[in-house]
Amino acid sequence: MRSRTRLLTIFSLALLGAGLLAVPASATGSRHDRHDRHDRHHRTYEVTIYNTSLGQPLSPPVVATHRRGLTLFRVGRRASDGIIAIAEDGNATPAAEALAGSRRVTDVEVLDPIAPLGTRTDVPTSRTVRVTARRGDRLSVAGMLICTNDGFAGVDRMRLPRHGTRTVVLGTYDAGSERNTEASTDIVDPCSALGPVDLDGDPNGNVNDGIDTTARIARHPGVDGAVGDLRPAHDWELAGVLTVRRVR
Repeated sequence: MRSRTRLLTIFSLALLGAGLLAVPASATGSRHDRHDRHDRHHRTYEVTIYNTSLGQPLSPPVVATHRRGLTLFRVGRRASDGIIAIAEDGNATPAAEALAGSRRVTDVEVLDPIAPLGTRTDVPTSRTVRVTARRGDRLSVAGMLICTNDGFAGVDRMRLPRHGTRTVVLGTYDAGSERNTEASTDIVDPCSALGPVDLDGDPNGNVNDGIDTTARIARHPGVDGAVGDLRPAHDWELAGVLTVRRVR
């Protein structure tokens, strides 16, 4: 298996060759900007999230710029209510509202869903948005790995580039709030709608009664594909890539 570092290098070179690092993908969802975007102390960045998996869709990600003392999530700690809502239900609203209510947050955006490679023609495999940041701000991102019980992809407190573009791999995490049953009844219906195969019984909502846990955030082990309705096609080697380009 190729290393993630090698995959990231190959992916970045492909983007450069196609001119995609400098071109927005598609316009996105809702804005929670707390500050005047024309403030001379603010910088403007173009953030693009690419789904690089073959079968794992991403829910609407929350994207935030904030002071470095604020943390959206951390491995080894309990997930916040906002992260749990993202990881279990693909609902970014609680996290976005909590971030927008903090004086340590400069800008908050919620994008639209991002489809895996080769599964859809009506939902793009990347999303782009512009955000503002103050000097010294960090960037955090989180979106549900839709075809999981409580998995999410993201970055926490990423350093913003002073100039040019920075590209990083999205980490994949288990929120620790549900057992990984990989069963259709415990997974949101958009897995069938955006994923590579329909799950048995969908649409059936997201019941997930009796599988709650109180574990801490950990690296996601990936999809087993043999214990529930999920298939090996839902697994990933590289779930996503994030590029950030300073534009002003």
